Amino acid sequence: MKTPQNKSVLKRLRKSAGKWVSMPVLWRASGAMAIHSRVSDLRRAGHNIQNRIVNSGDCKKSFYRLTA
Repeated sequence: MKTPQNKSVLKRLRKSAGKWVSMPVLWRASGAMAIHSRVSDLRRAGHNIQNRIVNSGDCKKSFYRLTA
């Protein structure tokens, strides 16, 4: 979990105080293109992170949130 990108993703999720954060917001906060991989790293480190996928026309939008 020690990578700067993982730390940036976790910091941004903590800042949201349990609210859903979109993948592009996490990307901009961390510079990590593979947000799903960073989230996986954080989960392995013991953080409870939920994922929600929303269908929006022809595309799917992914959101994450940190829970207690």
